[in-house]
Amino acid sequence: MDYNKVEDAVLKKAMEFFKDNAVKFFGIDTKIIAPAETEIKNIDIKTNYTDYLFYTEDGSYLHFEFQTTNKKEDIKRFLYYDASLFYKKKRKIRTIVIYSADIEDVETSIDAGTIKYEVEAFYMKNLDGDEKLKRLEDKIERGDTLSGKDIVTLSFIPLMNGKESRSKRTLDSIELAGKMPEGNEKLQCLSLLYALFDKFGDELSKIKFKELISMTEIGKMLREDGVKEGLKEGIKKGKEEGKSEILIKQLIKKFKTFPEEYKEKIKSLDEETIDVIATDIFDIDSLEQLKKYFK
Repeated sequence: MDYNKVEDAVLKKAMEFFKDNAVKFFGIDTKIIAPAETEIKNIDIKTNYTDYLFYTEDGSYLHFEFQTTNKKEDIKRFLYYDASLFYKKKRKIRTIVIYSADIEDVETSIDAGTIKYEVEAFYMKNLDGDEKLKRLEDKIERGDTLSGKDIVTLSFIPLMNGKESRSKRTLDSIELAGKMPEGNEKLQCLSLLYALFDKFGDELSKIKFKELISMTEIGKMLREDGVKEGLKEGIKKGKEEGKSEILIKQLIKKFKTFPEEYKEKIKSLDEETIDVIATDIFDIDSLEQLKKYFK
């Protein structure tokens, strides 16, 4: 299964679930109304991504970042994100940075003269992951339904304080999620774990996670989405290849001869460019003029 190509569906599901339950977990007095675009393009067209970004009912942004390292440059990066968002949409931004249990007392503000910037730090070291894992384990064994807050808690246990290593707590969380009965709650929990994995998962826990996820509804969804995506790409590629072949035949008919090098270049063009050449073909007087389309 190609996880890289089909993870979007899982991440979208995780974003939707996080939207509905994060404010309860973190005790935030606001209502999220929709996910916001996490891609940020600055004036140099360089692209960056926030972790989670939402619109709130008062017209502001609620911005979450997850940190398992403490680097001095992080606060500058968050300032850059928020300044870019404000520049683009003129919305107020509330930024909450969630720090894993091995991080405390980080720099949360910048005084750059005219610019004053501050984020809210949420320290996972203040939460007892062992106690919460035991409570949720008991709840699952009793067959009780987990609340949205319970699912967020289970997903965050690897970041909390505990006697075991983060890797061990990650595996414990995965195994406990695997014991949940098949259904929407299990799907939500595994979706959120999957979405957060790039932040705190090591190679061992990632392998374990993929073994577990392949046997769940998410695994089925990934496989189905992978087949759909592959079929969609195949159809698109077939259309593009068909158009390029027709265009080559038209150009051969117009110019009588057509270099092999140009044929390969035509085949590598996207569908939009092929359509443009086909439209312009009557105004193209020489093979030399085709070069402008190959850039």
